[in-house]
Amino acid sequence: MPNTPEAITSMLACARLGVIHSVVFGGFAANELAVRINDCQPKLIIAASCGIDGSKILDYKELVFFFVFKV
Repeated sequence: MPNTPEAITSMLACARLGVIHSVVFGGFAANELAVRINDCQPKLIIAASCGIDGSKILDYKELVFFFVFKV
C-alpha cells in the first residue's frame, strides 16, 4: 500500500486484533515481492486498489493476484 492513512489504519487494526502482520515495501520488483508474500503464506492481503507511477496508473490488486497466485 502507498503511504496513506488507510495503510496506517490497517496496521493499527492488525496490532489491535493481535494479528501478526508484515508491512512489505512496495518498491520491490514484482517477482521479489511475490516471493516474499508466498514465503509467509498469508491468510489475508490488504492492498490499495491502484497507485500512480508518473503518468501510469498501476492496478495493485491485479498485480498481487497475478504474481502471488501464479508464481
